[in-house]
Amino acid sequence: MLQAKGITKKYGGQIVLQNASLEINNEIKALIGINGSGKSTFLKIIAGIVSADQGDVLLNNCNIIKLPPESRNVGYVPQHPALFQHLTVKENILYGMRNGKGTIETYNQIVEMLDLKEVLTKSPRTLSGGFQSRASLARALVPQPKILLMDEPLSSMDVVLKERILPDFRRVLKKLEIPVLYVTHDPWEAELLADNFAIMDNGQISQVDTSTEAFELIRTSMARGRSF
Repeated sequence: MLQAKGITKKYGGQIVLQNASLEINNEIKALIGINGSGKSTFLKIIAGIVSADQGDVLLNNCNIIKLPPESRNVGYVPQHPALFQHLTVKENILYGMRNGKGTIETYNQIVEMLDLKEVLTKSPRTLSGGFQSRASLARALVPQPKILLMDEPLSSMDVVLKERILPDFRRVLKKLEIPVLYVTHDPWEAELLADNFAIMDNGQISQVDTSTEAFELIRTSMARGRSF
């Protein structure tokens, strides 16, 4: 279980996060909000990439807020795959197992589940966007993290490809029984993947019941003069 409590972050005089709190159990939770609402910053604070001004991050009741990223046991999938172009797909995925994390059994399981066997010897630059996203997800999963953070990893894909790949991602994540926080600005995308939903608005987080409710709140934010 992950608990982020009272997370506050300022850049200069701008408040990006203001006492933002969220709890994730064994589920896929979508955090939905328009661009600039603080979603990615919140995710990066949990991952340890960005430091918070205030607040705590508890993973299985252990406060990890002061730990470096490599000591948090948190998986992170960035907006762009960020695969190493000089390595093969297999080498990219195995890179996630550095420092003794994960097992070959887990590697084989995830490669099989994400249908990556046929591209393991290829360079990432030769792959489609869908396979690059699968490889990026595999690299984050092989160390067997306690929670997975996904920061709009399919934002560059068209709707048809998203509709094909998101159910596969959901199937894999549910089978592995790993808690997931999935950041997106698209309620439709959230509906395809997530079990439940939260909204980020003005640096604060609220739980919502449906993606429809999320869409209405996003429309309200846009009506206040903000845009994607």
